[in-house]
Amino acid sequence: MIARIITCISLFFAISGDLTASDICISEIRISGNKSTKDFTITRELPFRTGDVMPEDRLIHLLNVATENLNNISLFNYVYVDYMPDSLDREDCLSCIVTIRVEERWYYWPQVSFKIEDRNLSNWLHEREFNRITIGWGMRIYNVFGMRHKITVSDYFGYEKGGRLAYSNIALDRERTQLLSVSMSALFNKTLNTHSSDDRAIYIKNPNLFLERSADVTVGYSYRPGIRMMHSFDIGYGWVRLNDTVLEMNRDYWGTEHLTNNTFTFAYKYSYEHRDYIAYPTKGYFIGADVTGITADKMRFFYGELNLKLQYYREFVPRWFWSSRLNAGASFKNKRAYIYDRHVGYEEKYVTGYDYYVIDGQHHAILNNDARFLIMPKRIFNLWPKNSSAKFTKIHFTLYAKLICDVGYVYNSYRQANNTLANTFLWGSGIGLDLVTYYDIVLNASYAINKMGEGGFYFGIKAPVF
Repeated sequence: MIARIITCISLFFAISGDLTASDICISEIRISGNKSTKDFTITRELPFRTGDVMPEDRLIHLLNVATENLNNISLFNYVYVDYMPDSLDREDCLSCIVTIRVEERWYYWPQVSFKIEDRNLSNWLHEREFNRITIGWGMRIYNVFGMRHKITVSDYFGYEKGGRLAYSNIALDRERTQLLSVSMSALFNKTLNTHSSDDRAIYIKNPNLFLERSADVTVGYSYRPGIRMMHSFDIGYGWVRLNDTVLEMNRDYWGTEHLTNNTFTFAYKYSYEHRDYIAYPTKGYFIGADVTGITADKMRFFYGELNLKLQYYREFVPRWFWSSRLNAGASFKNKRAYIYDRHVGYEEKYVTGYDYYVIDGQHHAILNNDARFLIMPKRIFNLWPKNSSAKFTKIHFTLYAKLICDVGYVYNSYRQANNTLANTFLWGSGIGLDLVTYYDIVLNASYAINKMGEGGFYFGIKAPVF
């Protein structure tokens, strides 16, 4: 009797070992929760297909990759990817069903903004000049037709006037490897950044005249051979007319002495995305490069720029994360032009502690580093459990503390006595808090100090969907 029991146990473990070592075949992919999004929009982001055969550990890894990919297309608040056994086993492998459940976002966002054209709110309230307000309104629609198309319509009136119309991410083939985008805009400004002094942007304002009138149209084509790789090409035409006050303030504003200019732009961008969550990465890496060429003033002015972005993220001990982000660029032009020399303080080029400064130049290299500690892992809250819609009632929060250490350098061949930060080594350090919540919103607060010994509190918000 004992020998028979031992034999049965041995046979059980032998069979279990064979099953564990066997490959798994994906017999079916089931998708649920996508009321608006088409199934093929989701399956395009999956690193596996029905019929694929692989070891179980490989399948688990690819399920995590699929979750990251679906989170990074910014169509869903929550994504759950898992697998379960299928009753129809094959002789050479075990069959399984991959289940994908998504909770969609709200895709229709009205755009309303109010901009006070004054030094601060207190000064505006004292003067009470209601004509010094710019009101913007419009609509941004995501996931049009359930195929990730995006439409933007906006209009501005008041102190500034203008509008923008854009239609992007239009698939040209069934595999969604080729994408098209079109945009056009017009803007009339009464406020303009004409130059810098004491390493700060100097603006001029005219309440009665538009200092700049501009219009542009851009057509973009993108080729996406893999899930995480993208090649993008943009061709654009722009028309700009300045008020003569601008060139009186800065003759080298844009490389020509004419008040009217026509520009032609060509840009190529390459990106390889391997971050776990684009809005706030903690693991993975990113490689990006772009080349831009601009000609203006009837091809008498030329400008070229090359930029490189390298980012690396990892968890080095439990709950501690490290990130390093290199942003380097070089440019050239045949004439001096202020608008093409804007570097640190513009767009994604920043060094912590220099929020109130701008640093002009032709070449730059910036290395942003931070160590993050996960104070509060992701927690999900249901505000109104009885409400059937989870687009706004189900929210989540993740809280990080961080130590910041940034370094940078900007080279400017046009030396100016009143701008002293260019051609010098820059560094800044600080501490801060980051609150990550739904709809890719990141709120941050930090205290930073720069190389001049200036310290201060800084607050920011990043909300890509708005």
